[in-house]
Amino acid sequence: MTLYNSQNTSRLLNLSLVTVPSSLTFISEHETDGSCYSANHRQDGDILIGTDNGIQLLKQRHHKLTEYSTSEDGVTGVIKALQNVFILHGVGKIEKVDMCLAGDITKRQKLVQLERTSNTGAVMAVSDRHVVVNHPDTKQLIIYDFITKQTETINPDVFPFGLHFLPDGHLLGVGGGKLIKYKIENRKLTTVWTCDDVTNGNKVCSDSNELIYVCTNNNLKTIYIISPGGKTLIY
Repeated sequence: MTLYNSQNTSRLLNLSLVTVPSSLTFISEHETDGSCYSANHRQDGDILIGTDNGIQLLKQRHHKLTEYSTSEDGVTGVIKALQNVFILHGVGKIEKVDMCLAGDITKRQKLVQLERTSNTGAVMAVSDRHVVVNHPDTKQLIIYDFITKQTETINPDVFPFGLHFLPDGHLLGVGGGKLIKYKIENRKLTTVWTCDDVTNGNKVCSDSNELIYVCTNNNLKTIYIISPGGKTLIY
């Protein structure tokens, strides 16, 4: 999924690339209520969209944006997983991750909180075991473990601007011209492989065939396609 966030198009959600369970069935363009920061494709085919003014929902069959939640400002991350909705959003100089019940998002628990000094939005990824958030100000990763209920702070060698969990629980991080696949074990990050061919890469996702897609932050809006083993296939 490509999210345009320039001065003239920050409210446009352009569905030109989407990570989907099976196949892409629609392409459309919509104007969100406030700047568009994040999107998450749910198993039912609908898409949750994080904006300046809360969360909106794009239903696959209706092709129309509707309000999902307006109780949060500056939603830079929203992910539906484990029968919950995870929301990364800002409150003044604080950014936090809330875990909400999918059926009633007013019932929520705070998992991670970041003290912020800049306006650069954090990003997060969620797996069956962990929530990982990057901290743009300290260049650290914050890892929350669902089983131990503990939070760990990691100083990665390469700070990732984009994060994504693969179905097998491995973490992808892209930044500094590199795409790195990590294994989280013993409260540490272990590198599985590194791909050095993703210049200006800042967003990452994968599809049901285990192919990995990396978007860049340059004006060309390049998209790299990476094999499951970390080899660049197309760019």
